[in-house]
Amino acid sequence: MKKRGHYCKICGEYKANEKFSGKGHAAHICKACASLPPEKKSEMMTVNRLLSLPWRLSKEQVSWLKKKTYDKNPDIRALAEEQYEMRFAPTQFDEDEADEDFIEDKPFE
Repeated sequence: MKKRGHYCKICGEYKANEKFSGKGHAAHICKACASLPPEKKSEMMTVNRLLSLPWRLSKEQVSWLKKKTYDKNPDIRALAEEQYEMRFAPTQFDEDEADEDFIEDKPFE
């Protein structure tokens, strides 16, 4: 089904044509988000981008996500760490499993 209206890249919602100003159409920013302070806009845009990342990431997206794990905002940092761990979970295996995989051969005589 086709989405109706225009997409706002700040709040991540599809809204009616009337909710956008003249310049807001091209910038994809609704009137409500345009009136927000710049810090709040960038925070909302970052959270929206983090939540809508595709499963397979390009190199640029991976580097952006890594940078966001060191963000000064604790909410963004926590969300970025969660997204990064979901995609790149640290591999854990026991020493017992490692020993089972490694078979010592008899030395050549």
